[in-house]
Amino acid sequence: MTRPARPEVGFVIQRYGPGITGGSESLARAVAERLGADYRITVFTTCARDYVTWRNEWPAGEEEIAGVRVRRFPVDEERDLEAFNRRSEELYGRARTRDEELAWLRQQGPYAPRLVEALKAEAARLHAVVFFTYLYYPTYGGLAAAPAHSVLVPTTHDEPPLRFAIYDEVFARPRAFAFLTPAEEALVRSRFDLGGRPAAVAGMGVDVPPAPDQAAFRARHGLSGPFALYAGRIDAGKGCAEMVAHYARYRGRGGRADLVLIGTLAMGLPPVPGLRSLGYVSEEEKQAALATATAVVCPSPYESLSIALLEAFALGTAGLANAASAVLKEHCLRSNGGLFYADGDEFVEALDRLVRDEGLRRALGESGRRYVEAGFRWETVLERYRSLIEAAAG
Repeated sequence: MTRPARPEVGFVIQRYGPGITGGSESLARAVAERLGADYRITVFTTCARDYVTWRNEWPAGEEEIAGVRVRRFPVDEERDLEAFNRRSEELYGRARTRDEELAWLRQQGPYAPRLVEALKAEAARLHAVVFFTYLYYPTYGGLAAAPAHSVLVPTTHDEPPLRFAIYDEVFARPRAFAFLTPAEEALVRSRFDLGGRPAAVAGMGVDVPPAPDQAAFRARHGLSGPFALYAGRIDAGKGCAEMVAHYARYRGRGGRADLVLIGTLAMGLPPVPGLRSLGYVSEEEKQAALATATAVVCPSPYESLSIALLEAFALGTAGLANAASAVLKEHCLRSNGGLFYADGDEFVEALDRLVRDEGLRRALGESGRRYVEAGFRWETVLERYRSLIEAAAG
């Protein structure tokens, strides 16, 4: 007896491919590659590699990446980030018309109408379509074009665009929803009426690598003492400028730990003693850094999951998180794996305590490890995605 053909499921995501490290993009790729045993996954994405400009860097067309069919469509307009930020600040502070919001959405990018046209033309043959991230044009246009069997993975955090009326349309169209955390689901339900549509906290699986060689990592980078680590795009919009200011206060009060940054540098860094940027590093080097750090700092007030924090927990490293993010605070409270801070003084106090108290660090690290093992196993996550896909398809 021959096995029935695997149904084809479309994934829609603004960027996709090797070296793309954004949270939503990493999630989409991880789920796509792992669902290949159940579905034939076709990713509808753009030719952009960089989310600042959305410049077309990959050729349009089709390729296969790790068993996943990837279809790329060109972005019609590059983004002028300074002009977009000026326009955003103006619109955030007042009432807006629908036309103004749609013009803002196009200016935000990536504006890829040919992606939406292709999705509309092929939607009828797809078992379901899974959209990642509520914010961008491919999701807005794609949901309008192919709502019938859609799942939205909104990766929502509390930010000004969430109040735009055009996103009422985005959250009205999906047949099912996959959230990353209970805090994210609560935020969405407080803003939008999801009715009785299927929804679940699907989360994301976290792979625990073999124990990295911490001594070798320290030797490679000349790190002999305690250090806090930030892993991700080094950007003021990610809370990094505030984090560096808090760290400067810590050093000014006699703190002895370094602050090590890994990731693409997208802002200037002041000359603060102990502040070091290692630039973009390999996945293996990132895991070694996470395992070796005294604590991993998560400074963004806007988070829907925080892969870096969960990876740190999985490796037994304590977290230090911005309390302004409901998701980060929830992780710390549910796991008992990290401390959180509301201002610079609390940052200084928490980091100093983590550096000085080895027993506390060990207890937090073990609690974080158990939290990830219990709630972020891939087999559990994938079963939730399969259930939501079948609910939308039905």
